[in-house]
Amino acid sequence: MKPSSFQTTIENQFDYICKRTMDDERKDYMKALSRQSKRETLFSDMGDYLVSQFATVDSYPSDFHMFTLNGSTVGVESDLLSEALRNLTDKKREIILLYYFMDMNDTEIAELLNLNRSTVYRHRTSGLTFIKEFMEGNEE
Repeated sequence: MKPSSFQTTIENQFDYICKRTMDDERKDYMKALSRQSKRETLFSDMGDYLVSQFATVDSYPSDFHMFTLNGSTVGVESDLLSEALRNLTDKKREIILLYYFMDMNDTEIAELLNLNRSTVYRHRTSGLTFIKEFMEGNEE
């Protein structure tokens, strides 16, 4: 049975609407891609500082050299710094670790170690001088 002209017209209209809808969807998709590409930046076009913000670095206890003082443990990552700290006297090492790693001031360290504040200051500055000379002498 041959379809009527009314049925053919309806089919043609439906076909036209489907094609028009598909074409509009394609245009919308292309516009969205265009907008997205204008906002995107390639990693190769970014600066090193911005790219480094996306990176993470795992740290493990084996990466650190551990120093124990007053019941707490301080980890030092630098091999050269940890070697310099190991070459200090125990008192100077303890004062430097308390000051720089435990964020204690000279007065707090003096109270903790039963020393004068000026003695703590003197040990800390002489220890830092030794560390500086040691690190400059062993620089690679």
